[in-house]
Amino acid sequence: MSFVATFTQFSFPALPLADILRLVLMLALAASFVMFFRPLLSGIVRALVLTVRPRLAKPVRTAARA
Repeated sequence: MSFVATFTQFSFPALPLADILRLVLMLALAASFVMFFRPLLSGIVRALVLTVRPRLAKPVRTAARA
């Protein structure tokens, strides 16, 4: 029996090969998008954190530390 015939005998999940390939390509596209826009996305995350939990003023921080 040839390799291809043996390999195609196994039962695969219900996803056809084209759907798996499309999923892999979409994940690669999303990963490259995140890597390209990482500085912008990290700045947005920092701004959101500051709106939820603002930093204390410097005199308040030094007074709390002492």
